[in-house]
This record gives sequence, structure tokens and C-alpha cells, in this order.
Amino acid sequence: MSKAPWAAAGAAGAVTAGADMLGHLLFAQFAVGGPLSLGVLIFFAVAGSGALLRGRQSRALRWARRNPWRFALAPGAACAIVVFVLTVVLGGGVLGGAFTAAWHGAAAFGLTGLAGTVGNPRGTLRCRENPGPAGAGADGWAGAWS
Repeated sequence: MSKAPWAAAGAAGAVTAGADMLGHLLFAQFAVGGPLSLGVLIFFAVAGSGALLRGRQSRALRWARRNPWRFALAPGAACAIVVFVLTVVLGGGVLGGAFTAAWHGAAAFGLTGLAGTVGNPRGTLRCRENPGPAGAGADGWAGAWS
């Protein structure tokens, strides 16, 4: 996660938390825990997805791109831990904090894993594991009549 776009993730999390807090205030509901938890979720999802989709190469990133769901455990667990602490500190209780942390962590895990599965890193072309039969072109097709 050291290659994550931390500035973009922080901006996305802050904008999401601010917009959610504004939405709560428009309906005369003062809530801090929910918007902050949503901001944390977006922060970790953007950071994890951004790390996977960056065009840079390293051994760790190659492993993460081959195993996006295993890599997604890190942002999911980090999100769950931060949301749990945040919820308990803001008065949500341990049971409510555990439930909130579980679904926020699962959402961060799912969004990061999905981005790693369907996303293509910038500046790279996705190559196929099996290029096709001998004599096939670069796209794996041997021709219309062969």
C-alpha cells in the first residue's frame, strides 16, 4: 500500500464525509460517526484500488495484481479497525462498533478486490496467459479460416 495515491484517497474520503454530513444536516440530523465512517471507507477503497491500478511496477504490485482479493484484505481490515475504534470512541458501543466495522471493512474489501479484478493498470496492456495456438497473431486468433 506504499504506492497508494494517499492525497487522492484523502480528498475522496474528506469530500464523501463532508457531503454525507451536509446531507444529515439538511434533514436536521446531527451525526458525526456515520459520515466519518463512510469517509474512512472511501479513503481505504480509493487507496487500495489506486495502488492496484497505478502504472508503476514492483514485485509486490505484480503479486497484488495477480491476487487482487488477497491484496484487498489489507484495506478491508484497516478500514474495519479504524471504523471500530472511531465508532466506539464516538459512543456507538462495542457491539454496534463491531457490526459497523464489519460491514465497512467488507465494503472496502469488495470495492478494492473488484477494482483489482476488472481494472487495468494505467500505462500497461493486459496480456493473456494463453496466447492461443501456434501461428496465432497477437490477439490470439489464428485467422478466419484456419
